[in-house]
Amino acid sequence: MKKTLRGALSWVVAPALALVAVAGAGLVAGHLRQSQDVTWCEKVTPTALTVKGVKEPVDPTVLKEARSGCVAQRRAQRGIFGAVWRTGGKETAVCAVDWGRYQQLYGSDQAAATAVTKHFGITDSLDAGSKSDQQRFITTCLKAKHIT
Repeated sequence: MKKTLRGALSWVVAPALALVAVAGAGLVAGHLRQSQDVTWCEKVTPTALTVKGVKEPVDPTVLKEARSGCVAQRRAQRGIFGAVWRTGGKETAVCAVDWGRYQQLYGSDQAAATAVTKHFGITDSLDAGSKSDQQRFITTCLKAKHIT
């Protein structure tokens, strides 16, 4: 009886250990990828702007917000463009490009940003940095394309 239990236990423990190893590797890779997002955004976010030939430093608060927004956008894009390989992925990518267009226009041209959302029947304002608003936009866009 003891021998049978040991044999059965090894069949349970081995897959559990393999699952833990895979999950651990995924967590490490995810953390590494997120830290790379932060590093990349720190590198590409301008610390000074040139206005009419005069270089002016960006306010530290604005710089921090810009970098934070950059990181959030990179993480969201990774999720969206990873969807290309799933069923309806091409349509999801097209909707993601429309969302990106909305994000670009959101802070600078509200009328144009509203035109992007109005095309899909969204009449209220969306927050360009919100994951839930992003999901709402993508879902509405896919429904308009008769994918969901």
